[in-house]
Amino acid sequence: MQRKLLMVILIAAVLVTTVYPSVSVKADSSNALKVIRELGIMNTDKGSTSALSSTVSRAEFAQMLINLSTKKGYVTAASNVTLFKDVKKTYWAAGYIQAAVEAGYMSGYIDGSFKPSSAITLKEAVYGVIKLLGYADADFTGNVYNGMMKLYTSKDLNENITKTANQILTRGNCVNLFYNVLTATGKDGKVYGSTLGYTIDANGEISYLTLVNSTLKGPVVVMNNWKEKIPFALAQAKYYKDGKASTLTEIDQYDVLYYSSSLKTIWDYDNKVTGTVQAIGNDSLAPDHITIAGTQYTLSTATTAEQFAAGGNFEVGDVVTLLLGKNGSVVYALGVDELNVTLTGLVLSTGQHTVTDSKGDYLSTAYMTVVDASGNTFEQDYDSTSISYTKGQLVRITYTDGISTVQNYDFANSLPDSLSFSADGMLLGNYTLASNIKILDYYDGNYVSLYPSRLAGTLLGSGSVIYYELNSRNEITKLILNNLSGDLYQYGIYLGIKNTAGSSVTSQYILNGKTSSTASTAVLSADIGPAGFMVNGADISSVKKLQSVAVKAVGTTYVQDSSTKYLLADNVQVYFCNGTDYTQTTLSKVTNLTKYKLTAYYDKVTALGGRVRVIIAQNVN
Repeated sequence: MQRKLLMVILIAAVLVTTVYPSVSVKADSSNALKVIRELGIMNTDKGSTSALSSTVSRAEFAQMLINLSTKKGYVTAASNVTLFKDVKKTYWAAGYIQAAVEAGYMSGYIDGSFKPSSAITLKEAVYGVIKLLGYADADFTGNVYNGMMKLYTSKDLNENITKTANQILTRGNCVNLFYNVLTATGKDGKVYGSTLGYTIDANGEISYLTLVNSTLKGPVVVMNNWKEKIPFALAQAKYYKDGKASTLTEIDQYDVLYYSSSLKTIWDYDNKVTGTVQAIGNDSLAPDHITIAGTQYTLSTATTAEQFAAGGNFEVGDVVTLLLGKNGSVVYALGVDELNVTLTGLVLSTGQHTVTDSKGDYLSTAYMTVVDASGNTFEQDYDSTSISYTKGQLVRITYTDGISTVQNYDFANSLPDSLSFSADGMLLGNYTLASNIKILDYYDGNYVSLYPSRLAGTLLGSGSVIYYELNSRNEITKLILNNLSGDLYQYGIYLGIKNTAGSSVTSQYILNGKTSSTASTAVLSADIGPAGFMVNGADISSVKKLQSVAVKAVGTTYVQDSSTKYLLADNVQVYFCNGTDYTQTTLSKVTNLTKYKLTAYYDKVTALGGRVRVIIAQNVN
């Protein structure tokens, strides 16, 4: 009976020569590749090549259909029957072929063969995915294959595919076909991917980030036998450290790892915070957060909750190092006997506060707030009777056996003068920047963290480097700069003195489209017009004069005069000026140079890290 049923299906498999042209591309093919790889749909027991140009056999396609169905995880390669004369039950894909045929996704040939090694054609593949979407042969009149091919086109399953019905498919074609199926509606009117539990975004695409996060495993702390916890070969894996491409050799002890088995990828995080435990969450048996150096951190693992619970490893007053994961929460904590730490940073402020000692008594002590190269801020107590510290001072804090020592640090900068960052921002002179390098630009109590790409091609002048660190590979891992980027200023329009009453002088300025007033004397000598303002709280401590250039051409990331390109700041401020009135606008609204005259204002030349900060548009007379 089964043989007769198969024969009926096989006879229907007539050749179709109709050409089904592709429609305009709408789906993101790069997202399709990432999603399909993450889901492991193209993976087969045969371990076939991952080259997108290679063809896909019928046996491989059978397993891929199962991977794309609700049967994934429930079907194995083993089979207890021989359905086809060329597919023995010991064949590597026998179980997948049996499952695909029994589900109606595929069929054999009239001679009783399956031809597992033959390449899959578009019409055969379409038959399988249309069945996945819930359609049956009875849903089509006339030739079933013709009806399915028409549905294939009307449902946009052919996006990014240019094959005709009888042409064979490559792995790249199958990636797009499977992704199109996941984002298409089935016979029941539901998006197929959503019925499998995947998240569909507002654009009708499968959210890759949501998918990765949902399948991400970890955290794994790099200690003891950590390699045994990664379920794939480390030699073939891809690595990212703090968001940058990296290698296995750059994984250091006490880093925090997450991994994706389907992507064979490891994400490495090196983010540590050291300080004295000031408070532990209210639930002493299962705390969910702790406070260190004035900052509250979430405890994200059962292990850390146990470490800080009553009777655990740590209590208030202990000095610990927190290992932070991908979302900044605490994955693990190390005691002073496990890790001695040295921190170097700049003093942001000093003050007095009340703390409790080991006996629970209250003490008043001096403290400083420090920022390190990572942009992390922390508080450090010190004895103000023996030494004083001021804003901007470089200090080094050493934790040894639970005791902290703070001292003024006279850093001997041995970097040669006039070094430049490479065009890709990965080298500083002959020094390689570590993949997870931390860069801080500081000036007058203000600071900003920078990516290496921000400094690409920039020349370091004398006095630009406050501090740097090298790792064992002689790579720069930490770099504190002295107002190199100019990004610490806020840029806008100085409107001049607007009020004088006795000894009180008030000036006005525009930042981010809003007009404000200041009594700061630092602005009194500034020129009216575009300028940079160093803002500290409600006070302006200094004003930077900008240079101007007439704009002759506008690009997406630059403006140009007759010969030179000037890169735009990410937050370039654009204003339309009508006499003395300024209206904030966007660059896209004033790029018509026959209608508007544009003047760009930059802080310094691009080679020194400068950017266009303000653009003024005026009507062409």
